[in-house]
Amino acid sequence: MKKIIVILGVGAVVAGCVNTKYIEPDPQPPRTVAEVKKTPKAPKRQKVVVNNGKNAVKPSQAEIKGKATALAKPLRVLVSLDDGLDPQKPSTLKRTLFTNVEGKLASSGFKVVYAKPAEILVYGSLRAQKMNQRGSRVSWKGDVTVEVTRAPEVNSVNGQTMRDVVAKKRFDVKSGDARNDDEALVKLSDRVGADVADFAGKAVNKVAKKMKLAEIVVSNAWQPQDAAGYPTLFAERVSRMDGVYSCRVVATDNANRTMKAEVIYDSEMFPDGFVNRLYITPELNIAR
Repeated sequence: MKKIIVILGVGAVVAGCVNTKYIEPDPQPPRTVAEVKKTPKAPKRQKVVVNNGKNAVKPSQAEIKGKATALAKPLRVLVSLDDGLDPQKPSTLKRTLFTNVEGKLASSGFKVVYAKPAEILVYGSLRAQKMNQRGSRVSWKGDVTVEVTRAPEVNSVNGQTMRDVVAKKRFDVKSGDARNDDEALVKLSDRVGADVADFAGKAVNKVAKKMKLAEIVVSNAWQPQDAAGYPTLFAERVSRMDGVYSCRVVATDNANRTMKAEVIYDSEMFPDGFVNRLYITPELNIAR
């Protein structure tokens, strides 16, 4: 350090003056502090009601509102034909008539069933007998009586004055000459089959009118402690609605609080849709 001062002093004497110059030090990078991120707090878990204990936290009414969905299903038609023979060995006439009636109803949007439950019944009494035989030719005659009505379970509807609707008709038919009994029965069946099917189709449509079948699924509309009572409440309350023929609970899952019911109703009485009526029935506790 002393050596540097001496050199500067000599330079000053030689020059006759002293020049000073300030040299700015090199800039230093600013000091940085690592940012510390705060870990957000986990949300509090909601308490769930699992019993009626004093310490249980009851959910609000909005939290326990259930949901309902509706699936339209075809009306069921039970077709029963009696030919007076062993049911395990149906006659040609019976087989032909059943095939014709089933096809006609299916094309109109109905479902043919072989046992209840059913909303509409078609009952037929069939008889066939040989008329005569001349040489190698044979002839048969037959009569078919068909009756169509609503099933007793849906024979009336709340809020309406109803009477049992019955459509009934008798058909008489002859086979004409045939070479044998089998051929005669085929001719007999073919001649009456289309007429019987046409009558049954028109009669079923008349009996059904505006009748509709809906599969209603309701979920989360009740608490576990109410599971045993809610399906019964639903069936009873819905059955009392104007325009409802019947309401039948077909399945329940109490653990998941879900139930399924079949409701048969008059669509004219529910212009805004059947499920909308459930929304405005407070006892059912169903929300949109």
